Amino acid sequence: MARSVVSMVAGGVLLGSFVFGSAVPAEAAPLAPDERSSALWYADGLRFDELQARGATGEGVKIAVIDAALNPDVAELAGANITVKGSYCAFPDTGTPVPAVSDDVARAGHGTSVVAMLVGNGTSADGGPGTRGIVPDAEVWFYSTGLPEESAGDDGGVKCENYDGARGEFYDTDLPASSPEYFLGGPESYAAWNAVRDGADIVVYSGIDGDIYGWTPALVTALRAGVPIVAGTPNPDGDMQSQLNLFFPFALNGVVAVSGLDREGSILSGGGDRLDPLTGEALGSKNLGFLSAGSELLVPSGRDTWGPELGYGTSLATPLVAGVIALGLEKFPEATANQVLQAMVRTTGPNGLHEPEWVDPKRGYGLANPVSLLNVDPTQYRDENPLFVASPDDPRCSEPGEPTPESMETCLWAPGPTSEEVWLSGTSDEVGSREPSSEATAVWPVWVTVAIVLLVVGVAGTAIIVPIAVTRSRRLRG
Repeated sequence: MARSVVSMVAGGVLLGSFVFGSAVPAEAAPLAPDERSSALWYADGLRFDELQARGATGEGVKIAVIDAALNPDVAELAGANITVKGSYCAFPDTGTPVPAVSDDVARAGHGTSVVAMLVGNGTSADGGPGTRGIVPDAEVWFYSTGLPEESAGDDGGVKCENYDGARGEFYDTDLPASSPEYFLGGPESYAAWNAVRDGADIVVYSGIDGDIYGWTPALVTALRAGVPIVAGTPNPDGDMQSQLNLFFPFALNGVVAVSGLDREGSILSGGGDRLDPLTGEALGSKNLGFLSAGSELLVPSGRDTWGPELGYGTSLATPLVAGVIALGLEKFPEATANQVLQAMVRTTGPNGLHEPEWVDPKRGYGLANPVSLLNVDPTQYRDENPLFVASPDDPRCSEPGEPTPESMETCLWAPGPTSEEVWLSGTSDEVGSREPSSEATAVWPVWVTVAIVLLVVGVAGTAIIVPIAVTRSRRLRG
């Protein structure tokens, strides 16, 4: 029998300033046990059993997940170490936060599936196979940001303001731009900013939006702290023309951008506009880091009900890559996350240790391989994020045979943030501070304007004016 597939992505149908995904048919029947086992192909391919036999479970690693809402009571999350950090969006008129915990599958299905890919226990409510997580013993911090319809009025105005759920307070809008506490952005980037300051080892965001105002200082703070932000790239079933301003955070310099593969090892494909016209594959991104499994994976909900179903998209590949980083941090506690990333770019694919080779925007450095990673001591490598381009002389800044850019503003990989904007000295020797600087939060560098133009031209082939606004996109299902 043909199965329905839940799409978990960064792509969909734009309605006003927000993006929604299409959904699986309501009449989809529950998966049979053999179909569920088949949908655990990602656990077999990434060799979860071998990893856990070696004691690699992610214990002691703190992973922040940013999503709409969570249902921690699903059977697949029983026994997981999850802390809900509260809502990052609340209604100013009443002071009421948008609920972070929910059993409404429309609100919490996506976030619950993302978390289950990290810490799922493998058992569903009926005792049959359920979602397995790559790091079942990791500590997950969940930051809820609500759905688009909970944060936008009929006229497109914001009716849900940034709210720090852990501290129980609204963001102070009267702060001067020179203050280290000043932040201009949406709830997702605000949550990421705070997750780094809270002490997260890794930040996971399986979505895309247009919030360059917020994601730039959030990323700068993360880069300074040596905390990777792992983010999904667009799925192949999105509407290109309606999403020309949705590039963040994945397109920023130093983000761990993730795309997906199917069980045959092929790049995700689909029927939307975000496709290579020659191959029909997802476009990926010009700074793509890694690939992981992203098609026909076992997730804990369908469109309308909780229960095992098939999931699809970069939203599911993203936590798997984050889990690989977590395994490296667990196995090598003396290593930094940057050093783990250095080892990851050298252990992709099936052939063990090799020199890092970036393939193209659809493949990045290749499939993140956790087993190979654990065979290589990351402390031998420099404490530098290999996905951060520090100079326009870097070969990734231009196409082969093309002239070297004169500045980072026109770097093909990502125009910013630059080394000078992240580290006051211009080098990564300052990694370690988790507190934002006034430069990080108040800056509006030239590259931001240039980036918007380059990204639009790079995707659409034509210079199109896009609104410079805090535009929210959701993790989409289709």
